[in-house]
Amino acid sequence: MKAASRPRLARIAALAALAIALGSLLPAAGGESASAATDGKMVVPASGNIQSKVGDGCRDNYRKHDGIDISNQGGTPILAAYDGVIKTRTTNSGYGNYVDIQHPGGYVTRYGHMESPGMQGVGTTVTRGQQIGVVGKTGATTAYHLHFEVWRNGSVYTAINNGFTCLSNVTRGATLPMEFPGLGTVVTPRILSGDFDRDGRADLLGVAPDGDLHFLGGTGAGFRPATTVTSAWGLRTHLTHTDLNDDSHSDLLVVRSDGALEFHQGSAAVGGGFSSFALIGSGWDGVSHMVSGADYTGDGRHDVVAVRDGVLRIHPGDGEGRLSGPVVTVGSGWGGIRHMIGGDFNRDGRGDLVVIDEAGLGWFYPGGVGSFGARVSVGGGWDFDAMTGGVDYNGDGRYDLLVRTVGGDLRLYPGDGAGGFGAPLPFGQGFGSYTGLE
Repeated sequence: MKAASRPRLARIAALAALAIALGSLLPAAGGESASAATDGKMVVPASGNIQSKVGDGCRDNYRKHDGIDISNQGGTPILAAYDGVIKTRTTNSGYGNYVDIQHPGGYVTRYGHMESPGMQGVGTTVTRGQQIGVVGKTGATTAYHLHFEVWRNGSVYTAINNGFTCLSNVTRGATLPMEFPGLGTVVTPRILSGDFDRDGRADLLGVAPDGDLHFLGGTGAGFRPATTVTSAWGLRTHLTHTDLNDDSHSDLLVVRSDGALEFHQGSAAVGGGFSSFALIGSGWDGVSHMVSGADYTGDGRHDVVAVRDGVLRIHPGDGEGRLSGPVVTVGSGWGGIRHMIGGDFNRDGRGDLVVIDEAGLGWFYPGGVGSFGARVSVGGGWDFDAMTGGVDYNGDGRYDLLVRTVGGDLRLYPGDGAGGFGAPLPFGQGFGSYTGLE
């Protein structure tokens, strides 16, 4: 078997989630999820005493300080200041464990020195007042406190100082007494999964008949012309997008025909690519279905769901590019599956499954914590030999499905945000020769 070279893999500009699917779908009706806050009011994210503000401001000794320090409440909850989407969930030597949330109006809030990584994975929609973590003292600090920052359009929003009084006590969940222009504007949240070139649109990867791997960048209404990334991908049996190292950049998991599990780390460079490659497992050749791209265990990290011999199992991700911890056996009876697609289709922060059975019937399984709820029908007529999704192809902030017709045309079934899908839309032609799409 000819292995793809590291230099050529580093050129993979974006690998995304598309599918191998054919035919026409009967989408299920579904309601809209809970409406977002639109009053433009942020809430206090943690309880404690205000020790510092932007530019310090509390001790009469100016220093570069970009946020608000709320102290003396180690181990207590941290709340999202406003509705938004988890943009970053990572750690460094300064902020320690921290989370960024993207909000309407160009705002981003940052929550630093958290006790442990945030509770929700990147791409998860959160609501104002929802707990996202716990106050800690990680990073460049020796005292328990929350470091809270607000940015707008790429710059520190210094007006946040107007919402806090030095050395006063605040209570989490209380409304901040100030205005945030534009925050009440309804905007489309961005889902990062499957966006390998980091342009805000999910992309497509295709395996050509000669084994070459093609990259097709997403446009929101289809895909750009294919470019060849590397060769010898005809020996890969499963591909799935993920963020297994929890760095906010889409990665790729690949099962080879010899059973090896490959991890291709997404590049931080704009334009996509992969910065590293590693073998992280073996014995995966007996797997009939594999998906990732969401948190299936409730710890905020992306996991892998796989079916072997009719048994569905969850393989927990460790947030560092590996699978670690006890494998969760969900149950048996999953053998009669034609297609399985993973993603947070109902936008509740937990990974769901869309399953197509051998009769062409579609089922939505809402995710729990290491489990799945009662299935809901999403219609019949899913008689396709290939199918994918679990990413946002059209840029509306919801997870979609993509299929390929017998004539080689692509159709998009837009997600409704509640586990159902809308009427199909044309999404490209001439895809019939691909032996695999992801």
